Amino acid sequence: EGIAVGRTFAALKNYQVDGNKEMMAIGIMNIAGSCTSCYVTTGSFSRSAVNFNAGAQTAVSNIIMASAVLVTLLFLMPLFYYTPTVVLATIIIAAVIGLIDYQAAYKLWKVDKLDFVACMCSFFGVLFISVPLGLSIAVS
Repeated sequence: EGIAVGRTFAALKNYQVDGNKEMMAIGIMNIAGSCTSCYVTTGSFSRSAVNFNAGAQTAVSNIIMASAVLVTLLFLMPLFYYTPTVVLATIIIAAVIGLIDYQAAYKLWKVDKLDFVACMCSFFGVLFISVPLGLSIAVS
């Protein structure tokens, strides 16, 4: 998932992502994290989408975002207690919708119908069922 997110943003920003370096970085961080009982290292697609749409250029945006989340969790959480899940989902969808590449799907349709069907099956599998099942559909 982390490499897929990296490649998506690399395509949008016109730079290359080395999958081997990405896997090495994630592996080293997971080894280091296992020594301190932290969560598994991964990339967040929705957080990356929010940063991209906001125009963030450096990792400082993550520090600012973490600080804002900390303040929100500590002091503002009672205000968000009754927020419906639908509203929260809408916020994430609004941030991620711009990352869907319609032209790539159209090119797949023109080049190879079977690849287009696989693309649509995996897309709708992720959208309506779950990420692991959608990715399994894409791989198979």
